[in-house]
Amino acid sequence: MNVHAPFPVTVHPYRSGYAAYESGPTGRKNAIVFIGGLGDGPHSVQYLRTVSKHLEEAKNLSYSLFEFLRSSFSGFGTGSLADDVADITTLVKYLRDIGKDKVVLFGQLNWLDCVEYANYAKHNSNPVDGFILQAPISDREAFKLEFPDTDKSVQVAEQMITAGKADHIAPREVIPPSLGPAVSAYRLRSLLAKGGDEDFFSSDLDDAIVKKIWGRFDKPVLVLHSEKDENVPHNVDQRKLNKLYQQAGAQISSLSDLIPNTGHTVRRDSAREWLGERVIKFLETLA
Repeated sequence: MNVHAPFPVTVHPYRSGYAAYESGPTGRKNAIVFIGGLGDGPHSVQYLRTVSKHLEEAKNLSYSLFEFLRSSFSGFGTGSLADDVADITTLVKYLRDIGKDKVVLFGQLNWLDCVEYANYAKHNSNPVDGFILQAPISDREAFKLEFPDTDKSVQVAEQMITAGKADHIAPREVIPPSLGPAVSAYRLRSLLAKGGDEDFFSSDLDDAIVKKIWGRFDKPVLVLHSEKDENVPHNVDQRKLNKLYQQAGAQISSLSDLIPNTGHTVRRDSAREWLGERVIKFLETLA
């Protein structure tokens, strides 16, 4: 599939100054809301064209795909999960208001938003009908591969937070390069500290925490790790984690698995086709 070919979208101004972009046939009764990862934005994730193609072909399911700005591209550095959840809630409400029946959240690299969104009691977020998590890995473990001295980063961030500077930008020398230059002390600690606000998928979490995280879902969840994820330490068994998550939460779908023979962002065409087919199988269970 030529992911570089032009494609049409319908722009939805779901709140003042913000828009969501719908691809696929308009007028379908259900919606998938795609939430890109750190540094991503609308239309920057190439495999979505393959997923959208499968959605278009599955006319009986009647889904279209929505992407939106959230804390897009470099904006994540000064945001928070709470900010993201508030933005997603606004979009979900808009989709319900325009008549969408089912709404499914699809998190790619930002599965954290999906997990946090499911904490309805905390955020008073609008319930959705399902979740898809692609490549749910530990930021804490991944950034340590790139930037071994994350302990120093956490220490500096905690000192800034104690000094009342949680929203201030951390010194560049303690920020992993792939995060970019503008990351607040709060967000840095949230990403890199054990027990930080975004520490949901680390391999060293105890069983009680794992059960608490995955037990919060009250709607079906599809969990898809990438088999050859370059951001996962060699000592981490992703297949074991995938099975653990299925055991920890009653709503974790038995269709959860490892996307074969592909890395973090699913660049192989065969893997993208596998992903698109698996998403359709999961959506069929929600019908």
